[in-house]
Amino acid sequence: MAFDITHFTEEMDERDEYKYKVLIYGNYTFRENLEADSLVVVLKNVIPFLSKRYSVHFTILVPELIKSLAFPSVDQIIYKLPTYINTMRTHFDATKFLDIIDWREKDFDIIYTHLPEHTAQIANCVFNNTHFRPKIVGYSHWFEVPQNAPYEKTMLMASLAGVLEMDECGVNSNWLKQLVVTEAEKYLAKPLIDRLDKIIQPHYLGVDMTLDRSPNIKKKSVIFNHRPSSYTGWDWFCEVVDEIWNTRQDFTVYSTLAQVDRPWNQKITTKTREQYMETLASMQFGVGCFQSYSAWSISVTDGLSVNVPYLLPSGLCYPEMVPADYPYLYDNREDFIKKFNEMLDNDQYIDTKDIAKGMIWENRIERWFGGWDNVFNLKAMSDTDGVKKVTSIIRKHKYISKKDLIDKLGWGVHIKWTGYRNKLRENPDIKFTKHGYEWIGI
Repeated sequence: MAFDITHFTEEMDERDEYKYKVLIYGNYTFRENLEADSLVVVLKNVIPFLSKRYSVHFTILVPELIKSLAFPSVDQIIYKLPTYINTMRTHFDATKFLDIIDWREKDFDIIYTHLPEHTAQIANCVFNNTHFRPKIVGYSHWFEVPQNAPYEKTMLMASLAGVLEMDECGVNSNWLKQLVVTEAEKYLAKPLIDRLDKIIQPHYLGVDMTLDRSPNIKKKSVIFNHRPSSYTGWDWFCEVVDEIWNTRQDFTVYSTLAQVDRPWNQKITTKTREQYMETLASMQFGVGCFQSYSAWSISVTDGLSVNVPYLLPSGLCYPEMVPADYPYLYDNREDFIKKFNEMLDNDQYIDTKDIAKGMIWENRIERWFGGWDNVFNLKAMSDTDGVKKVTSIIRKHKYISKKDLIDKLGWGVHIKWTGYRNKLRENPDIKFTKHGYEWIGI
């Protein structure tokens, strides 16, 4: 097999217990720094939570090895997709994917997909070419809609088709959910719209920690820690700040990703996330200037978590990110200029650390999928002769690999193995391991 299955940690004991096996199908868009990719940020918090609570082993498809996902319960498989985003979303290699599934040797109870454009094809491959009947859940970090799409043709219909294959699909905000459902109404009949409305649910992103403000605040400092693109409002921001600069020249805008030839701008570079957070904590305030689309902003929550207030739009996702009485929301250009000046002249701010405390990752994940209990509530079959036969083989051999068990049974893809596996999980005398089953009863 031409895939690189890599462990960053010492090889685990093959007899360690894993009650569930989860395949994570990723969507990586920030290839220049995968550690900062939104999916990686999510997974490095979700994986330890699920591992501890439900005894899960994960297989993650990655474009390259990712050190922050180097958990003992994780296999990383190099699975390269095209780097150009729109091509990547159209590129699904069924042959390669089926090799990875390797249904005779592996078990997968749940597929956690973050690329809905591929999910319908994933479901087709799994249900028609293997004996797995996994639960499929997902998360969509991005939907191509007219409000954000830089492409003449978008992948919205492919995204919707994939979401409809899921039991539940998390999105960044209720604002995004409503936007997607509204756009879908242009193409889909009402029964499918009703299904989408049920499947798509807000799964709010979190923060790693909350910190006090730095004692070394840079006076009259403003942070723009977003990508310099049209949807982040970078060009609009530059125009407005030029106007403000004509009336006062006593402030500096620090940008982390953007460079512009303006007297008010200073680009800063940080090598580690710790340095980045320290830089944020030293700022007087931050800004968000998203125009027509913003489902969430990790850049903003990063700043809020180190007690830095942000001047934010009064629409899009932002009313969901801050309390109803948050004073730094602006309605339009004039309101932005007014509050920008007020924040420059006033260094007494509300405590955004208290806002961020409600965003701690564990608290966020606790609410996803009903605390994930709904996901891991897998349907078992009844106590059939087939179940008794499988149980007898495991008992006889004391330990048997998945491959050897299937070979002894002589079962192919048409036997729905998942129901048997879910039934075996109820047996206290059987321990599920990474590659097989162990009899621990008398």
